[in-house]
Amino acid sequence: MKLTLRDLLFGAINGAFIGILAPFIFSNLAVKLPIPVPFFALLLAIICAAGIGFGYFLSKFVRPFFFQLSKFGLIGVANTVVDLGIYNLFIFMTDVSTGYMIAVFKSFAVMAAIMNSYVWNKFWSFEKKETTKVGEEFSQFLLVSLIGLLLNVGITSFVVNVIGAPAGFSDKAWANIGGLSASILVLTWNFVGYKFLVFKK
Repeated sequence: MKLTLRDLLFGAINGAFIGILAPFIFSNLAVKLPIPVPFFALLLAIICAAGIGFGYFLSKFVRPFFFQLSKFGLIGVANTVVDLGIYNLFIFMTDVSTGYMIAVFKSFAVMAAIMNSYVWNKFWSFEKKETTKVGEEFSQFLLVSLIGLLLNVGITSFVVNVIGAPAGFSDKAWANIGGLSASILVLTWNFVGYKFLVFKK
């Protein structure tokens, strides 16, 4: 695989997307950005494009899969922001941050991230451009994603409702820690499932 301008552009688009959505999560956690949102989005766009370039460099001199992994990782971060952004929106709108509704909020958030993930991973990260087996491929994608969703919701619910917020953490902050830790842990499952089952070449 070669590094193209398209790769750098897609990296920058994902970075800008993260920079635009992440402040909503920070706002719900009462964390103020040190710079205005447009500059934050621009900074992340530059950093993410550079990260794609660095992944390509590693693929040439260390291991070939690093380029693909850098793209998948960036998409994973963008999907995590979609996931946590919608999750935080539900928490903000209802002022509910514990109990069974956490599983409901997380389910809707993860489903939105799954749809976003399919498009980016198919056409960029794993570059499966053929459309002859879209139905079979999408069914496999949904199976891998459904298992990921169950793991994600299960881990989030366990952290939030079974472990519970330790002293010094607000319920909203702990709900975010539970959601983020679940998303990070499930990232490995998704990469292996998408690479070797869904988008295999």
